Amino acid sequence: MVSTCSIDRVLLDLELLLLNIVRSRYATYIAPRVRDAIKRMKFLRTFLMHARKWSQSNDLYLQSDDVAKKVILPSFLSCVEDTFHKYEEDIHYLSLISKTDKDHYSIVNRGVFPEIEKQIELLKQEIIQIYFAMASSRSLQSNSCMTDDELTEFIDLILQNLADLINGYMDGKISESSISAALSAQVQALEAKLTFLKSFIPFAKLRGTVDIPALLLAHFEVVALNAARLSYMCSFWEDEQLHNPEFCSMIYEQQQKITPIDFQVYEIYMDVLRATRSSKSLHNKMMDKQILNNLNDSLISCLWEQLCCSSSFMDSLKDEMRILYAGLKFLRSILRKQQEKMDEQNEKIGALLSEAAIIICSPSLNRVKEEVSLSESTEALDCYDMLANTNIHIKYFKDQIIGSSIIESIPSFHSLRVPEVSKTSSRVLSKGKMPIPHEVMVGLDDEAEKVIERLVSGSKQVEIVPIVGMAGLGKTTLAKKVYNDSSIIYNFQIRLWCTVSQAYNMKNVLLQILCSEGKHSRMDDELKNLDEHVLLEKLYKKLKENRYLVVFDDVWDIKVWNDLRISFPDDKKGSRIIFTSRSSNVALQVEYGGKSHNLRPLSEKESFELLLKKVFGKGDCPQALCGTAMKIAKKCRGLPLALVVVAGVLATIEHDILVWEEFAESLTLTMVSSTDQCKKSLELSYEHLPYHLKACLLYFAAFREDEKIGAKNLIRLWIAEGFVEKIEGKRSEVVAEEYLMDLIGRNLVMVSKSRSIGGVKTCYIHDLIFEFCKGEAKEKKFLQVLRGYDELSTFIEPPNLPRLSICSSGEDFIKSKLFCPCLGTLLFFDAIPGYIKFELRNISFLFCIYKQLKVLNLEGINLMLKELPAEVESLLCLRYLSLRAERMEFIPPSIAKLSHLETFCLYSHRMVSLPDSIWNMKKLRHVHARSGVVIRLSSNDNVVENLSTLPNLDTLSTLHLDLDKEGENLLRRIPNVHRLKIFDLGRQNTVCCNMSRLECLESLTLRSYVFPGSREHVELSFPMNLKKLSFPCESSP
Repeated sequence: MVSTCSIDRVLLDLELLLLNIVRSRYATYIAPRVRDAIKRMKFLRTFLMHARKWSQSNDLYLQSDDVAKKVILPSFLSCVEDTFHKYEEDIHYLSLISKTDKDHYSIVNRGVFPEIEKQIELLKQEIIQIYFAMASSRSLQSNSCMTDDELTEFIDLILQNLADLINGYMDGKISESSISAALSAQVQALEAKLTFLKSFIPFAKLRGTVDIPALLLAHFEVVALNAARLSYMCSFWEDEQLHNPEFCSMIYEQQQKITPIDFQVYEIYMDVLRATRSSKSLHNKMMDKQILNNLNDSLISCLWEQLCCSSSFMDSLKDEMRILYAGLKFLRSILRKQQEKMDEQNEKIGALLSEAAIIICSPSLNRVKEEVSLSESTEALDCYDMLANTNIHIKYFKDQIIGSSIIESIPSFHSLRVPEVSKTSSRVLSKGKMPIPHEVMVGLDDEAEKVIERLVSGSKQVEIVPIVGMAGLGKTTLAKKVYNDSSIIYNFQIRLWCTVSQAYNMKNVLLQILCSEGKHSRMDDELKNLDEHVLLEKLYKKLKENRYLVVFDDVWDIKVWNDLRISFPDDKKGSRIIFTSRSSNVALQVEYGGKSHNLRPLSEKESFELLLKKVFGKGDCPQALCGTAMKIAKKCRGLPLALVVVAGVLATIEHDILVWEEFAESLTLTMVSSTDQCKKSLELSYEHLPYHLKACLLYFAAFREDEKIGAKNLIRLWIAEGFVEKIEGKRSEVVAEEYLMDLIGRNLVMVSKSRSIGGVKTCYIHDLIFEFCKGEAKEKKFLQVLRGYDELSTFIEPPNLPRLSICSSGEDFIKSKLFCPCLGTLLFFDAIPGYIKFELRNISFLFCIYKQLKVLNLEGINLMLKELPAEVESLLCLRYLSLRAERMEFIPPSIAKLSHLETFCLYSHRMVSLPDSIWNMKKLRHVHARSGVVIRLSSNDNVVENLSTLPNLDTLSTLHLDLDKEGENLLRRIPNVHRLKIFDLGRQNTVCCNMSRLECLESLTLRSYVFPGSREHVELSFPMNLKKLSFPCESSP
């Protein structure tokens, strides 16, 4: 009997070898070869697993030139096994010596690897033929050579192969950058089909079918064999084939022929699903729930795929499909819960899933999808009736449990919406004082002295000093004051800071600590690619033998210290750690923790002083207002955040005694209990905002907590959303900047960094204001915020959802299968800021589903595409588009069909070529490409009268051109640009470019590999309004 023992042992040793060499200096050159061998052996193992079962009971005939040739399969398999058995000792020997021999390059380049590659190549054609023969032979038989458990194992191996294929591990044959989006889509479709079969088999057994009918099992085996054959073939194809349209078309046709449920087995499939017997003896309750959940997930995925290409369905059918999709998402939200009370619902949920599976996999539904002529046929109407009946049953089930204890813990999500700013409404910006750029500290001197004393004196052992107090009491402000005190700087060799926040992420905190000294270097970028264990070790080495102070700001859970304490050495040098937390319980649980420093509220005098400083800055308060100001300060009950927020309101209203007294009276109605006072302050501040600023403030909820948001980017988003009023003779960016300064003046938004030529570079909001904005945005039907897979997977998409902000991993976003066709804004942020690891090759679903998008931000996903898909033209309403695609080089001419596009940002490591059709995009205002852009010109561009322009273009970076007459000609096409970055290609020995016609230009950056002084002749003319001119040096490539 043939076994896969040799293959398994070789695989084990290859993986050990790879583990030993990945850390060597030759890893870049030799690891791909080992990975390639591992993946090819895995494909071979999949083949052997099935062929071994076949060889026990079946003859096999290969078709060649119309002649059937009998193959003695056991002999072939023994030959395969013997072939790799002779390499077993060599590979094992290499895995052993790789632990000690540092010359890994010579190890991997020994003859064994070329020989393995050669043998696998020799087997390729015969294995493909055998796969085809086994599938063809089985399709003519009524039984399978495998049990249902063995078939499930076989499907698992194929799914692993597909994952390896799409993840680009077949180095040298299929690289990460070369797998086309089309191939990726077909592989994903195959994965979905196999996953359905894998989930269906245990579900059928759970529903009472102990033995899957032989004909159905045989059909499943054929599906698996065809999928295995196709994936095996793909693993050998070269780069050129992968990008060939005919090749992709062939892959598509082959994939389409692989049908999990076809007309021949559909009746048997329905009989299995309609079984009402329960075989509970086979499973425990938790396993039952997981089986139901797996099938439900698979059905959601299948239905999502059908909805993505539902253009051929009649409207009524599409509506019922969407209702079913929402119903299945509701069932998922129930199945995710673990309460005992919900176990009794498993039987009902199983029956509902059976109904759903019958219609979703109906060959009739698929025929209606594929053939437009059948869209209103009797067949389509039958599908409609089946969908409608299933939806009625799910709704009945839902109505039964709504209001019961079962549903209490099920997450409830709502669409949130606010109307856009009216274009005709009049707006008058508030005339309050400009915000004070630095933090005002009042009443903290005595508190700071107490904390500093604890830090610099006392025990030589490591000690944690917790600063505890309610939200908004000034814990972070006190910690900053202490951290920057001169005595602290003198006494501690190392000072580090991190903000933990409620959404704690271990890696993010470690990166903050290691990079918090403020000296950005290439090392900081390299740290992002390391895992948590390596970062823990680096932190330990950094702190070892030093007296250090580390601040953990905004700690919500003791888990952060339990995870990280191993990295804090106690060298008896008097090192200290500060925790700021709202929770006294966290402080009590801390190991090495001293007595908590409980931050007191401000006294009435201190409150009064802080209020006046925030309202009037260095100016004096009018005597007539002092009494009322003291009354208002008392109402804030010593809470700094409440004082700051109230001051923000006072700074914007008229400084009149009657107005202030009226405000003081209203303040008494909103401030209730001490626990609610901060929330009430925020509500008060929000209600005092002009209508146009409310939407702008709530939009901050779309970003990550504690995120430092780029002001320019925020302003562009506000404009794209329609929040900013269009005022004749005034740029929208100027109006939006006034909005931002107004919010800052009200102390609702804080300045993080300022620009060198004035204005705000980055800003943020306090975490309490952030939470308030999230809640208010939800209540006002303005914005839905989803964080993590639990929220994503159980989110029931409501109709007319306006805006959706997602903060999760890219994998979770794709896996969640969201379907919101009416969505206007989609913002995606990776869970770990600055660390983009998820790579996506197929974004066709975006163009199929989200046709009404105005704002699309996918910076949290790295699109593995060289060219933006031409299907982007389907997003006709798009105003804002921001993508991360590190290998993208080309933008298709069809982008010009996005006639409303205002902002286009592309984060690519390569220079991007823009089509000449871009000159037709008259509304375009901002174009940013990280590594630069080249803009193509049409043939008649030399004639000045024929020049078409981008009259509204406001910012452009970085434009690659020669500073000569041709470059000058191109610049004349952007007459109203305000901010411009140019990279001089330096192909001419002279520089002669007149930019004086760019009368609106305020900021100009000129880069070049060739220093201007080294040119024979340099003649540059600049406009009179230029405020900033920089010539940063570039090193040669």
